[in-house]
Amino acid sequence: MKSFQYISRMSGLCLLAAALHACTPESSSQDLGPLPVASFTAAPLSGNANRIAIASTTPGAFMWQWQYGDAGGTSSKEKDTITFSKKGTYAIQLTAYTRGGAATAAQQVTIANDLPPVNVLKGSTMDADATQYWTVLNTGGTQTSISIANGVMNFSNTGNTNGAIYQAVQVDANRNYYFSGHVKGNGATNTWFEIYILPDVPVQGSDYGNGKKFVALNTWAGCGGAAFDGDIATIGCDGDYKGQNGKIKFATAGTIYIVIKAGSSGGTMGNGGINIDDVTFSEEQ
Repeated sequence: MKSFQYISRMSGLCLLAAALHACTPESSSQDLGPLPVASFTAAPLSGNANRIAIASTTPGAFMWQWQYGDAGGTSSKEKDTITFSKKGTYAIQLTAYTRGGAATAAQQVTIANDLPPVNVLKGSTMDADATQYWTVLNTGGTQTSISIANGVMNFSNTGNTNGAIYQAVQVDANRNYYFSGHVKGNGATNTWFEIYILPDVPVQGSDYGNGKKFVALNTWAGCGGAAFDGDIATIGCDGDYKGQNGKIKFATAGTIYIVIKAGSSGGTMGNGGINIDDVTFSEEQ
């Protein structure tokens, strides 16, 4: 029995020795190197302080993992440019990997201002090329005259009409958007001038919106009867978003349609009709 225990113990020692020998480096030239000290630079771009150029300065690093911002932005590049759209103070962290191991460094950057919203509507200034971006919509019945010339979009009539013009826009979910449009007229009678911002696809020969106006001038509601000159998002007295300064947010991403519809019933749009220009639909960054 003792002999068997002796043999078992010796076998275990031999296996341990073999394992240790297998783990021994074959050459001292494969030194893992010293423990690293991570470091990096973070500097705002000239002319755009919301964009920060980051660059690892960690000696011997071959892999980089960046984390930044409240939303958990990441990057795996040695150098990159990252954007902070909102003012505030943000942490930037780098984990750098070298032959000696991994090390982490962190810095804070302060962003002074929000990025301004970006207009995603085309043909906003009603220049000569704007007609390629807007589609006239026949809403049934006698068509309102709609034209784009001399830097304005003009709606006019001499009697009972209705009609619209529209443009498709892609939007993101849970992002703020802002509609604005400079309207001007000499005073109308029994007239509507309406903005719709809906996912419903316009159909030629059919009316649009089912009353779901974003904001509107409406002589029956008390605006548009006297001469006017201003942003429809501000001076509009009708619609679901009146008094909201043109702000809207969407629960889901997708295609929406900016539709401008105008007409009269028992009246006209007034001398020279109604002009609108500088129409913008701006996306918060």
